[in-house]
Amino acid sequence: MTLQLLAAVPLVLVAVLCVGALLDCVRTPEERVRHVPKLLWLLFMFSAPIVGGLAWTYLGKRPETSEQSAQSAHITNMTKGPAHRTGPFVHSGSGGI
Repeated sequence: MTLQLLAAVPLVLVAVLCVGALLDCVRTPEERVRHVPKLLWLLFMFSAPIVGGLAWTYLGKRPETSEQSAQSAHITNMTKGPAHRTGPFVHSGSGGI
C-alpha cells in the first residue's frame, strides 16, 4: 500500500505540471509568447508533456512588465465591484461616540 502511494506521487506531480503549463499557455496573451506561436507550444506540450511543460515554464513566455501587471491588477479590481462595509465598524455619519 505504501509503495503504491509513493509511486503515485511522481505521477501526480507530473500531471499538475502538465495541466498547469497547458492552462498557462492557453491563458497567456499572444504578444507574450516567445520563440514559436502558441499553437506549436500546445502541440509540443501534448506530444512531450514533461519536457514541453518544463520548456513552456522556463522558455515559453516573456516576463510580465510592471505596466502589464499594474493593468491586470486594475482590471481585476474593477471586476470585483464596489466595496460594501458591514459590521460594527461601519461609519453611520452620526459624528462619533
